[in-house]
Amino acid sequence: MKRSMVRFFYRPALRSPFVISCFPGVGGVGEQVARYLSRALESSLFAELISPSLPDYVIVERGICRLPKISFYAAEKAEPNLVIVIGDALPPHDDLTAYYEICEDVVKLAKELGAEAVVSVGGFLAPGRAAKGVFVAFTSEELGELFLRAGAHIMPPGRIVGPTGLISALAAEAGIKAACLLGKVAMPLEDKEAGQKVLRVLMEALGLSSRPPS
Repeated sequence: MKRSMVRFFYRPALRSPFVISCFPGVGGVGEQVARYLSRALESSLFAELISPSLPDYVIVERGICRLPKISFYAAEKAEPNLVIVIGDALPPHDDLTAYYEICEDVVKLAKELGAEAVVSVGGFLAPGRAAKGVFVAFTSEELGELFLRAGAHIMPPGRIVGPTGLISALAAEAGIKAACLLGKVAMPLEDKEAGQKVLRVLMEALGLSSRPPS
């Protein structure tokens, strides 16, 4: 395989969807958000992306092996419509070209689907700090205001590493409004409190009817 390949299972009927990008990362925030949204909003798998930019291993499930992939789920009954992007894995940490290629593939599909905005979700590690919160960095003030009103804080000056930042910036280059929504986490593995706080802000900002667990 020399290039990424997207396989469609069906073409969802979407109206200016919000694309919610949830890749593996610090605190498992993206994974938690993806699991909840895909279940609560009755989303359906409509496409998968496989790529030589992803790691060189296979995933074994019930004895069957498969390539790592990026999955796209459509929540057509939600208002606004959502596309939930779930990644099995990230490229090797030192392969910068691979990160750009994967993020560009996601943005290209978002553009093809007529996305209203792209919101990439993740976490950042702040060990030893008691206060937790949700922070937002945005490329559109209009979009950013939605999250600020929902309880997020403006991200302090610095860097957002990996696909959480890259996808948003590349979406803006493609003419799509974008934001990074990040939860402050106290542990590098799964931080459930941080994931729930990000969910609350995300769903409040988008006006989604389902609510995350308290």
